Amino acid sequence: MTPEWICRRGFAILLAVCLLALCAGEAGARGPGINDVQPYDTIFVYEEGLNLTQLRNATTNNPITALQRYQDGNPDRGVIKSIPVADDTDFEVQEILVGGEYGVYHAFNPTDGATALVFIREPQVFLDVVLANPHHNEPLTGLTVSSNTRIAFRVTAPDVGSFYEVNGVYPATVDIVLTHPGGAETTVISGINLAGLNITSTRFYTDDPGKPGPIPLSGLREQGTYTARAVWRTPAGFEAFAPDSEPVTFTVGNRVGIDTGTPTPTATTTPTPTATTVPTTLPTTVPTVTETATTAPVGTATTVPATPTPTAAPLPVAVAVTALGLAIALIGRRQ
Repeated sequence: MTPEWICRRGFAILLAVCLLALCAGEAGARGPGINDVQPYDTIFVYEEGLNLTQLRNATTNNPITALQRYQDGNPDRGVIKSIPVADDTDFEVQEILVGGEYGVYHAFNPTDGATALVFIREPQVFLDVVLANPHHNEPLTGLTVSSNTRIAFRVTAPDVGSFYEVNGVYPATVDIVLTHPGGAETTVISGINLAGLNITSTRFYTDDPGKPGPIPLSGLREQGTYTARAVWRTPAGFEAFAPDSEPVTFTVGNRVGIDTGTPTPTATTTPTPTATTVPTTLPTTVPTVTETATTAPVGTATTVPATPTPTAAPLPVAVAVTALGLAIALIGRRQ
């Protein structure tokens, strides 16, 4: 009778064993040469001259006739993609036959069915421009930097850096090509040669130990925008067909306030105010009052200031007429 703890944990143990087997399989490396493919290896589109004989059924040793991709990676399910293999000692992974269907493929022979599996991936490379060590976290793409700056390039190749290797040797290489503002192209920047860089890891910097080193921009004689890209150099299939990295740009010039000092502020001219003419008000003429001197009686020692004589206001015409009428009436009564 099966112990109870095995029944309870059987599925978990089986899953762990499967994961360990998968990890162990993916850890397999090519050998004895880079073109010799072992079970669980990763191969890339555009590779040529691959030897797939290690994927055969070990008992029958029948040649591989196809690489087949199954639903969910399970040979018991339907076939998604079948890539014919005319000669399993000299196989070329053609991108047109893969058709973008990357992932797990099983070697196949009509007699043996599905045998060992491999992974098919696309070789990709990405490029960034950054400040030199220890400032790799400062990206410069699209920015303006002074000619006093030291830079480095960050090269990222996640799959090639992980799997294109044999006995510790990473034979895939790229060139970093710099295009000057005037259109000239070069792989030598300020005396630093950036041609034939080995893809030794999934990501590295051009100033890492064993790499060319930091790049001083003082060697660039032109100010303006520079463009850089990573271009495949080896293997030959990558160089001929694999896509290069997307270009990155940076501009060499003066960075106001950072590398060239703080600019002198522009003097501001204060406009001179226009004088406002205030109209002059003519002074009001005060009438002069004529004082009539009054002579004090003889014997008085003190002279009293003269009192101004008020001007008699003329009578209204109606009053004058009435007064004249009363005078005529009185005269008539006396007669």
